[in-house]
Amino acid sequence: MSPRLTHFAINTDDVESTQSFYAEVFGWSFQAYGPPGFVQIVDEVGGSPIGAIQQRRQLLPDDATRGFECSFGVDDVDDIRRRVVDAGGAILMERSTIPGVGYLLAFQDPGGNPVLAMQYDADAPLDNPTVVGLR
Repeated sequence: MSPRLTHFAINTDDVESTQSFYAEVFGWSFQAYGPPGFVQIVDEVGGSPIGAIQQRRQLLPDDATRGFECSFGVDDVDDIRRRVVDAGGAILMERSTIPGVGYLLAFQDPGGNPVLAMQYDADAPLDNPTVVGLR
């Protein structure tokens, strides 16, 4: 798979009010999913998740994540990690498991932007000790 945008999340301190805002502005619908403080944005046509609203977390040191956080689907997060380091980027979060979804890596580009790479794997183990959690 060529890296492509596969998910976005809107970080917020107040999930409920942000959810209400986007419901009114864009007419989005939502469904609870995953940990507390996380809801999926659901496509009106197909009923499929198109993104998420999540409790704000901090990927960059001393700077809470603001705005939209983008994840790119990749074939191999370990290869992407190597490429990030070789190209002068910084690793913000080592490879982590989201059970039943896949493996996630967070990094920073040279411009200071946080980026996520997801290697999708529906068989990602449920008992892995590096399960991703939200702050």
